Amino acid sequence: MIYFLFLPLLSILLIALQIAVADIIFSGRLVIELSLIAVIYAGFRLDLIKGAAFAFVFGFIFDCLVGSITGLFTLIYLLIFVISFAVSFVMDTDKLHFVAGFGFVCALIEQLLVVLFYNLMLKFNAAFSIPFVLLPQAMLIGLFTPLFFYLMRRLEVFVYGKPFHRIERSGDSRISAEI
Repeated sequence: MIYFLFLPLLSILLIALQIAVADIIFSGRLVIELSLIAVIYAGFRLDLIKGAAFAFVFGFIFDCLVGSITGLFTLIYLLIFVISFAVSFVMDTDKLHFVAGFGFVCALIEQLLVVLFYNLMLKFNAAFSIPFVLLPQAMLIGLFTPLFFYLMRRLEVFVYGKPFHRIERSGDSRISAEI
């Protein structure tokens, strides 16, 4: 229960941090979306209910703070969570090169969905920004994803005394039976 109470505060802090870092380092031209990396991490590590709530809250807070179309990033973050949740069953998510490539692909998916939405719904052609803004931003996210995963693993060891290991559950889903 306390997880769900602190989730909005955590999301506001992380998104404010990513916006501040983008303004300081890149003058607002590029954004290192730490929230997207956190949603990918949630897809790999959390169960379905906690992870979906995580993705929903982060997407909603990102929509509110950035001022985009309400619900766009909420939908995209939920989609990224579902993709990473499904991939975590198939692939070995402890390999850093896989995590970097997956972060890059998820960043491209997110950015292409945003460009497609703006092009189709608002008749705003943002396709010219793909090679100059979207690819460097996706590469930055791909480079920072393994670093984020490494730091989170170190935090898990610091807090719990051991790294996170997926709990084996009966059946083929990670929906916890514990309430």
